[in-house]
Amino acid sequence: MMEVLGSTDRMKAVVDNMIKTQENENPELIDSEYWQTFKKEQIDYNEFLQMLIPIYKKHFTIEEIETITEFYSSPIGQSMIQKFPLISAESIQAGTVWGQKMFEKIQQNFNQPLADKFNLPTKDCSLLKNGKFRYFDTQNNEIIVNRQDGIQEEKVNGSLYKMKVEWMNDCQYKVWNYQEDGDYTDIKPFIVTIYEYTDSAYKFVYKQEYGSEYFEGEMEILK
Repeated sequence: MMEVLGSTDRMKAVVDNMIKTQENENPELIDSEYWQTFKKEQIDYNEFLQMLIPIYKKHFTIEEIETITEFYSSPIGQSMIQKFPLISAESIQAGTVWGQKMFEKIQQNFNQPLADKFNLPTKDCSLLKNGKFRYFDTQNNEIIVNRQDGIQEEKVNGSLYKMKVEWMNDCQYKVWNYQEDGDYTDIKPFIVTIYEYTDSAYKFVYKQEYGSEYFEGEMEILK
C-alpha cells in the first residue's frame, strides 16, 4: 500500500531536499569521499519503511489495507495520487485567502459595537468643551488634559503636548497635533465621539479620519 501511495518516492524527495540543504550549507561536503559514500550506502529507506509498518498495522485492518491498495492501484487512484500535490498547494492558497476574509469579518464584527457608539453621540456636551480632565494610556501613564478655546494640552511624564480641537457638533470633535504655522492640510485628524457621560467622567470612541479601526477610552472630569 505504501508503495502504491508513493510513500517511498515522497520519502526520497524529502531526503534529497535535506541533502541539498546540507550541501548548500556545507559545500566542502560535496566532493568529499565520506559524503559520496554516505549518500550511496548509509541512506536505508527500507529501514524507515519497516518503522512505519507497525504504525499502519495499528490504525488499519488487513481488509482496509487491501481495499486502499486496490483503489490506488487503479488508473483513477493513480491519477489522484499524481494530482494531489497540486491540489494541496492550491488548497493552501485558497485557505489563505479564505482565512484572510474570515479575519477581516471577525475584525469588522469586533469593531461594530464601537462603530455604533461612534455614530451615535450623546447630547449636550457643552460643559466638556473646556475644562481639566485625566485619563490613562495603554502603558498606564497618567495624562492630564487641559482643554480651552480650541486648544488641548496633554501633560504626561513631565512632557507637554499641544493639540488643536475643532468641534463638529455638540458631542463630536476633531483633534490635530498643533502646527505653529497653522497649516493642517496634510494632517489627518482623529475624530472623537462622546457617547456617554456623567458628572465625574465621559466615555468616548475615536478613529483617524477616513480610517476603519475604532478605539475606546474614558476621561475623568477634574474640573
